[in-house]
Amino acid sequence: MDKVEDKKAKLFFFKNYRNILILSITFTLFLVFFTACQDNQSDVITTQGSESNFSAGFFSEAAGDNSLQLDEVKFVLRKLVLKEENHENECDVKLGPFIIQLDLSSKVVIAGLAKLPFGSYDEVKFQVHKPTPNDGITDPDFIESNSRRYSVVVRGVYNTVPFTYKSDVTVAKEIELEGVPITVGAAPVVYLTIRLNPHLWFWENGQFIDPSIENNRHKIDHNIKQSLKRAFRDMDQNGEPD
Repeated sequence: MDKVEDKKAKLFFFKNYRNILILSITFTLFLVFFTACQDNQSDVITTQGSESNFSAGFFSEAAGDNSLQLDEVKFVLRKLVLKEENHENECDVKLGPFIIQLDLSSKVVIAGLAKLPFGSYDEVKFQVHKPTPNDGITDPDFIESNSRRYSVVVRGVYNTVPFTYKSDVTVAKEIELEGVPITVGAAPVVYLTIRLNPHLWFWENGQFIDPSIENNRHKIDHNIKQSLKRAFRDMDQNGEPD
């Protein structure tokens, strides 16, 4: 009778041990999946809480004069991706799509916070694009109808005449970070700043150009694409690389 009970006890222990082992392996694979960036994977969880270890922001330079003043500059950020130093892996930070409204007094505007896998990153990719019907963007400045959608909206004054400039330009950029790479760990939060000068969107041949003239549209859209080309670690958030 004791042998039968002993056999039952061993069988019970084996079944429970097997279940624990399976759960342990599953949990380990779960951790591996969510703590490493795999090629062409989008596995980064965005957060707004204390677990965030990465922040992305935009800094606007001030450079207007008596002929051009800007009152409002905003655009639709669809996504932002960081690439590791070895360029083998990348992490989609999942910050977009949403609207970035620049602070024209030369202050960093935080685009979003995220919890990234630990590592060192030296390139950033991002896309500015007009919103799609599924993006959840309701600002009427960007959506006039299903056939009229915009990625960039600027309001200001040119030679005392108010203007509103809207563009459906797509900007897809991959920028190597200036200075030191971004090293993401448990703490503190690491800050990335993308710097631009929206005043130079309306600049050609040493002077500001009229945004209301249709023939200037091609040049302005070209300037928008070219202006987004600086990104760096910015721990004190002053718009300058560390």
